[in-house]
Amino acid sequence: MQYKRIRSIAQYNTYCEIYESLLMENSDNYAEDLDLLELLIEDFDNQTIESIGTKADMNPVEILQYLMEEHTVSKAELARQLNVSRQLITEILNYKRNISKKMITKLSERFGMQHTAFSREYELKGNNKSAA
Repeated sequence: MQYKRIRSIAQYNTYCEIYESLLMENSDNYAEDLDLLELLIEDFDNQTIESIGTKADMNPVEILQYLMEEHTVSKAELARQLNVSRQLITEILNYKRNISKKMITKLSERFGMQHTAFSREYELKGNNKSAA
């Protein structure tokens, strides 16, 4: 096969683009390629998450805060990029609001990560409910 373990963000982005284009083809001819690419992308995502903190000790808000710092993106800029209000970003970062499924998709696409990075449960402040 032509694919190897992902070692850089450039390779990761290339594989994500290939994966998406093969997925759009919607052909059974690419099933093995899609499976392999999905595994390689997920492996890189897991390595990335582990490099910034293990899955057990970082919740989605902490991961988002870290990524914003690493990418030097302000709340206002992230809100513009995701086409959401700055207030929504602030409420998420302050644990006042959960990350919706739509927002999980936007964050995953923006930071090039799997949805699982932003979809784990965490506690909201001032509530006894968990957020997903």
